[in-house]
Amino acid sequence: MKISGTRIVQLAFLCLAAVLAATSLAQNSGNPPSNGTVASVAGTTWVGPDTHGRHYTYEFLPDGTLRYTYETGSFSDAYWKQDGDSIYMSINDKFSERRGRITGNHMEGDAWNVKGERWTWQADKK
Repeated sequence: MKISGTRIVQLAFLCLAAVLAATSLAQNSGNPPSNGTVASVAGTTWVGPDTHGRHYTYEFLPDGTLRYTYETGSFSDAYWKQDGDSIYMSINDKFSERRGRITGNHMEGDAWNVKGERWTWQADKK
């Protein structure tokens, strides 16, 4: 059986397309959406602990202000920024900072302060 040159090119193209499609599916399977497809946290409230044993409530106000509450009270001396699935929070004039990743209704990340302490935190959408 003889296969024409055109048919060989068509088969090669189909094989390449199948391999690329399978690779793309394998890479994206189970991964959260990429940057730009995560909903804004503006106007939402999230709650959760940190590894210091504190439990926080974070209110992401639409103007970029962060209102946070924990055992010593509620404060608004903070701000937040979001870039896709990345979240950044600066608290008390950068006395402490948090950087994390949003996955659905959950966010978590690392935190640090001017004293050099480091810890982790997490929060779930309320």
